[in-house]
Amino acid sequence: MKTRSLFLNLSALFLIIFFFAFIPSASSQIYKWTDESGNVRFSDSPPAGVKVQKVQGDSGGSKNEATPAAPGGPPKAEKRESRKVKVIMYMTDWCPYCRKAREYLQSLDVDLVEYNVEKNREKAAEFKAKGGSGVPLIDVEGTVIKGYNPDSLKSVVDDRRNR
Repeated sequence: MKTRSLFLNLSALFLIIFFFAFIPSASSQIYKWTDESGNVRFSDSPPAGVKVQKVQGDSGGSKNEATPAAPGGPPKAEKRESRKVKVIMYMTDWCPYCRKAREYLQSLDVDLVEYNVEKNREKAAEFKAKGGSGVPLIDVEGTVIKGYNPDSLKSVVDDRRNR
């Protein structure tokens, strides 16, 4: 009886080790490119034949570097109101990253509209036309971001807000 139990435990251990030995490591590489319509796109897998820029590396952090401030102190604040950026998020009810994206976008104080691609056929077609294959797919005034990437969202929202 003990031999059988030991054999089962060793078999289970061997299967676990074998399983993890062949799992590819998760990569958090994000690419940025401009499509044929002039829209800036973000994805973890760029299309072939397109010039891409790496936005985020395997470390999970942004590759942007800080530049020193210009001499003379900080720039004067502009006296214009910050406008609300219009954001469309294609989502599903069961998607945990959709919930995270919603909370994050609300914290950025954007004008957020959500479409459930499982319940709205017209918006599901729109989702596919924008290159959607997984949720969330987030359209920030023409810039489409596939998946939940807080750094990319903040960068694009800030860019649109400052136009």
